[in-house]
Amino acid sequence: MRIIEDPRSYALVMVILASFLTPFVASSINVALPSLGSELGMGPFMLSWVPTVYLLAVAVLLIPMGRLADIYGRKKIFQFGIILFTVSSVFAGFSISPEMLLFFRVIQGIGGAMIFSNVSAIIFSVFPPVDRGYALGWSATGTYFGLFFGPTLGGFLTQYFGWRSIFYFNVPLGVLCAYATGRIGFEWREAEGEKFDLRGVFLMAISLVFVLVGFSSILSIYGFSLFVVGMFLLYFFYRYECGCDSPLFDFDLFKNRTFTWNGFTTFISYFAGYPVVFLLSLYLQYFHGLDPWMTGIILSIQAFLIALASPVAGKFSDNKSPRIIAAVGLFIIILAMVIFSFSGFLYWIILGLVFMGVGFAFFSIPNSKLVMGAVEKRFLGVASATLVTFRVLGQLIGMALIVLLVDVYLVGGSVAVGPFRALMTVSFILFILLLLVGLVLTLKAR
Repeated sequence: MRIIEDPRSYALVMVILASFLTPFVASSINVALPSLGSELGMGPFMLSWVPTVYLLAVAVLLIPMGRLADIYGRKKIFQFGIILFTVSSVFAGFSISPEMLLFFRVIQGIGGAMIFSNVSAIIFSVFPPVDRGYALGWSATGTYFGLFFGPTLGGFLTQYFGWRSIFYFNVPLGVLCAYATGRIGFEWREAEGEKFDLRGVFLMAISLVFVLVGFSSILSIYGFSLFVVGMFLLYFFYRYECGCDSPLFDFDLFKNRTFTWNGFTTFISYFAGYPVVFLLSLYLQYFHGLDPWMTGIILSIQAFLIALASPVAGKFSDNKSPRIIAAVGLFIIILAMVIFSFSGFLYWIILGLVFMGVGFAFFSIPNSKLVMGAVEKRFLGVASATLVTFRVLGQLIGMALIVLLVDVYLVGGSVAVGPFRALMTVSFILFILLLLVGLVLTLKAR
């Protein structure tokens, strides 16, 4: 039973479960929205806030939670996040009003930020360099199995047990994850004794909320005004942090080319990759006549292959140059984008999704290893949180751009073959160009 006593075994169980839980909830709740809205009397506008408030809370609090973990202990913050996420899931399942549900979705987001900001940092704290890629691969497997099973298992639970069962499903997994965390008998707090910058937290939170909410409706005066104010506040946050003795985020990290260039490539990959599912979902249903269930199965190919290939990619990044492995992964993603931009045939789309799945696995694991390996131990929590922030911001801004392009190409909301193919072609060519920039940055960042 030696492996059970090894803290690395508990750490691996912990990160796999935590990595599964949060994306599972995020993806499964979308399937339950119609049922949820019918029972709680929520219209489309209020329903859109069910996933949005969670994402906003996560995006805004990732870096503060990473810094908090560096100072007070990564295991402590991670475990509290798991407990908070699990308890809020129970109360969300008991919700009797829209306001109650949205409140506990925000609490879930706070717990999610505590979890996400520490997964990579804990892996780098527990595992030696030769095993970190392997552990990151299993963490990614948990994440993408969560995304894979979210729509399918979430739909099954909603149909046969009601939407509340999605939240209750998290509880035993959360308890098991909290137990595994408690079995790790030591702590990491390399920045112990340093001050926690509350003013910086407030400034960054307000800035990001204004920027993200404003960018989502930037074509309106209201949205543009919020965006401009948010950018001004972000600049003020930067100036404040540069003069702070114990900053929330040390901007000197961006002087490290490996950290900055690979982090920006992370942003590019998620900016380009996240909207693909949205575009293909509409294309398959409107122009190939597929029903939502079959569309979901086809689109899940990508997540399923990432889940399967991630441990292999992690092992490769431990034994070979992570920079080269990440570049190969990006090249495969670019090939997928080329297929999507020039062919609308179903079998070619499936082939493109296969390429996307394998490519993302072989890019994201070594990329994470490069970013996390570029910083001192006392910044691991902040670096881990920053890496996830790059991903979340890439997803949010990538989708916001697609919304703008939809307004341009699909005038009046009509979905015709010609304009929609033009929308897809322009989007994918733009993604290809950005990914080529990311490929160059990955190869040059050393």
